[in-house]
Amino acid sequence: MHWTEIPGLSQAHMEQFFHDSMKPDSQLKHHGVIPRMDPVFKSCDYEKGMLDVAYEVQEWELNPESVIHGGMISTALDTTMGMLCHYFTHLSAPTVVTVTMNVSFLKPILLGDTFHVICHLESIGRTMATVRAEVRLERDDVLACIATASFMAVNG
Repeated sequence: MHWTEIPGLSQAHMEQFFHDSMKPDSQLKHHGVIPRMDPVFKSCDYEKGMLDVAYEVQEWELNPESVIHGGMISTALDTTMGMLCHYFTHLSAPTVVTVTMNVSFLKPILLGDTFHVICHLESIGRTMATVRAEVRLERDDVLACIATASFMAVNG
């Protein structure tokens, strides 16, 4: 079954799901590092299985080389790709966990840069989903990073 055939899902529902996910009182922005990174929903495409979330680099995210720490980029990737998988599985399972993630860092991301994690659902099964993502800088649309990940939907 293609994800567009999952009952109860649509472009309008998807947009509302991600708008609600980004509210200050949402579970995503409730605790941990994610609220400090302050993700901003930009767009989604139900037919393409796509999500775009923006992050602005902050000083506390820098490594000793004065570029964003790779772990922070990985966190943004894991969060955004996981959110996309969560949307397509939330009706059948309340939780999505990362199984594998492979990240390739291509260009440095600097303080003040805004980068977008643009991810696409590649496949979805009964419990597993695969996603690919690009990290693109708003500045000159630079491709800074690529990633793939697999997620598992679990019930508790």
